Amino acid sequence: MNTKFRNLISAAALMVAIAIPLLAHMHVEKTAPATDSTVTMLPKMLQVWFNQAPDMKVSKMTLTGPSGPVELAAPMAMGNSLAAEIKGVLVDGTYTVTWQSAGDDGHLQRAEFKFTVKRSM
Repeated sequence: MNTKFRNLISAAALMVAIAIPLLAHMHVEKTAPATDSTVTMLPKMLQVWFNQAPDMKVSKMTLTGPSGPVELAAPMAMGNSLAAEIKGVLVDGTYTVTWQSAGDDGHLQRAEFKFTVKRSM
């Protein structure tokens, strides 16, 4: 085998070794309410869809609004999503949903998304 071919094979093997763990990470596909959206009807549930099922042993979800923390039911898995029923009262304003979970690779991930409630347009 010549040196150029060997180097090419080595580079390809390295790229595959790097790409496989990146593909294993869980990625957000969509949220409800939609990220950065304005809703005119009060949502009853928060939901984050991933490209794989969330690990419920490490999953958490919180909601904070203009008046502070909003009570949520315990998060649950619904297929490839993490969901929590909103138990507290929502007033008009901007809300931040913070979530934590892990996917197949066990890597703990945290992120947030915002939405706005504006019932009177």
